[in-house]
Amino acid sequence: MKLRAAFSSKLCNIIFFNLMWVGLVIGRESLLGLTVPMVLIYSAILVFIEIIKIQQLLVPAALGIAIDSILTMLGIFDFGDTTLLIPLWLITLWIAFSTTLTQSLKFVGNNWLVTVTSGAIILPFNYAVGERLGAVTFTENYFLTVFIIGIIWSMCLPLLFATTDESFKKKFTA
Repeated sequence: MKLRAAFSSKLCNIIFFNLMWVGLVIGRESLLGLTVPMVLIYSAILVFIEIIKIQQLLVPAALGIAIDSILTMLGIFDFGDTTLLIPLWLITLWIAFSTTLTQSLKFVGNNWLVTVTSGAIILPFNYAVGERLGAVTFTENYFLTVFIIGIIWSMCLPLLFATTDESFKKKFTA
């Protein structure tokens, strides 16, 4: 019971995510041996103790990965030498971020206006910080790229939250 309480804690979740963000964005490939197992173990525990369902983890992660992959294919993002379309550290970051949608950031998804505004401002800010830290190169004009990211995520962040909602599956499977 204490394990469930600890892992369902919003504070635990946001601390975990922020630690993984730092490790994955700053450490990137050099810390993959530490960050990937931590994200996979943490996610598996959340699924095992039924705090999150596997689809609530994988669907938003897949959407985020797809969007970043499209932006990379369009030449807006450049991740340098990577054998994948986007690097493994970014895929891992999307999995870690997906854990926040039903836990520490759930309050954001409960209000459509807050979700759209967060997508338009906070996500571009995170990409911009990642760019300044050398994790990604914006191949187009810096401000235009941040603006494009804001437009995309103002529309797509609500979709990520929608995919974690229990009623989402019912709406699209009936």
